[in-house]
Amino acid sequence: MDLQKPYGVALVLALTLALAPSAALAQKTLWLVRPLYPGQETLVDRTEKALDKLMPGDARKDSVIGHQELAAALKGQTVAEVPCFSADTRCPDPIDVFVAGLGFERIVMIQGGQDEAGFKYRVAAYDPKTGKSNPAVATNSNLEKALLGALAKVVPAASTLDVRSTPAGATVFIDDVKVGVTPLNTQVLPGERVIRFDLKLHQPVEETILIPIRGAASLEKTLDKVAARIVINALPVGTEISIDGAPIGKDKVDRGIAPGEHVIRLSAENHKSFEQTISVKPDQQYSLDKTLESNLPVKDPNGKAAVAGKGEPAQPVTPPPPPKPATIEDQIYERRSYFHVTFETATLNGSRLVGRRFDTEGFGRTTSFITPSRTLVGASAEFGTFGKYFGITVFGLSWLTNIDNWRMNVGYTPGERCEASLGTCFATALDSVKTNLVVIRALQPQVRIALWRFQLALQLGLEFRTGQIIGLDEGMTTTRYKDGFVPLDMLLAGRFNVRFFVVDGMFLQLSANYTKYLIGERSTDDSGTLFSSPDSLGFNGGLGYAF
Repeated sequence: MDLQKPYGVALVLALTLALAPSAALAQKTLWLVRPLYPGQETLVDRTEKALDKLMPGDARKDSVIGHQELAAALKGQTVAEVPCFSADTRCPDPIDVFVAGLGFERIVMIQGGQDEAGFKYRVAAYDPKTGKSNPAVATNSNLEKALLGALAKVVPAASTLDVRSTPAGATVFIDDVKVGVTPLNTQVLPGERVIRFDLKLHQPVEETILIPIRGAASLEKTLDKVAARIVINALPVGTEISIDGAPIGKDKVDRGIAPGEHVIRLSAENHKSFEQTISVKPDQQYSLDKTLESNLPVKDPNGKAAVAGKGEPAQPVTPPPPPKPATIEDQIYERRSYFHVTFETATLNGSRLVGRRFDTEGFGRTTSFITPSRTLVGASAEFGTFGKYFGITVFGLSWLTNIDNWRMNVGYTPGERCEASLGTCFATALDSVKTNLVVIRALQPQVRIALWRFQLALQLGLEFRTGQIIGLDEGMTTTRYKDGFVPLDMLLAGRFNVRFFVVDGMFLQLSANYTKYLIGERSTDDSGTLFSSPDSLGFNGGLGYAF
């Protein structure tokens, strides 16, 4: 059999098994649907439902849609002798005879699928009597329109539309195409159609109706008379239309209006506004078509701005090119403030950490570590603001504490040796030390640069370090150093921040910081060695948000 003939014939044969023709099917059309692409079987059901929806009573009664209705239509028929398969008789194409034996007037084979271009349908209308097929293809983003576009090329699909209005004489538009005046009887393609009635001094009416395949549809409307009517068409697209100071729409207005004087105003961005007072008489239709003038400067051939002089025609204005879409870097620069919370670690560079006493019991001060541990851990929070490249840390706060057991030596205020109140020297070591340090920073200048989703920032400034150093040995601290020691240091600090913007203003924060001791508490030991607080190196990691 010719491969160009209906692609569903083999399926029909499998279902019918050479059934004898039935007179009841002689006037019927068989509609069979299969998917165009693998895995799109659900489109078969949608297509069959679309066919059912588009057929009126008589056309639906004379149609058999889908394999289930086909099986029901052929139920109870007897098996006839397979033609042209005997030793003495041969057919030019036995498949044609096989399909003709079904008894249908027409067989329409439909293949439907969906791809990046929308819905695509291949249709072939097959005439069992002659064995001829008529193929067609159509594509559309709407399923019904794609299906109708293909069917209209191969089967009679046009329907009759009867349109009437009260009063008669209204202009009829179908899908914005003028087709005549009421009363009107015309042919129209099936599917959803937008019908609009337009009559002078009457309110326009618009309605969407479904036109069936090879059917008839009718629409009758009563148009409301208005005392007067105003029709305004304005350009460019997006022009605001106002009447008597009240906005009533954009681009196009068609409505009833009270007779009398009215002020019309048209306005659009980068264009000169238009305002006019009109007088509308009873039973009058006022129409206005207006294109607003651009107010952008006109450039002469040398590129200089020029204004059209009196009697000189204005040169055409070339609209400015659309702005370039913002890059990821531009979006980061637009975020002018930030806040982040991080986990922080710090390592003291040296064996010293000086804290002073504030009570009246003596001059004891911490001096140096006995243990090798120098690591502190804690948390940090910071708020700041930026211009595009330069900014400032408004306020930042870090809290740090030791996680290992520290042992520290205790010395004295420089120039002193023993506890003044007792006249004797106290212990020179703390066996177990808990340190809680607070670092405060404010008004630190920053500079930043954005690279794709990364923002690199460098900040410099002063930091103030304080807190409390407490000896936890019970027998020692309760009698001698119960209030602990307080470090008071001013530091020069630098921080290098790397932020990766994940989504919107949310970012991951990584930073390294270094602090340099400037001024602060000092201490001496029995040998007279002078101690001061050390420098430190630290790292941060956490989350933040820029806005």
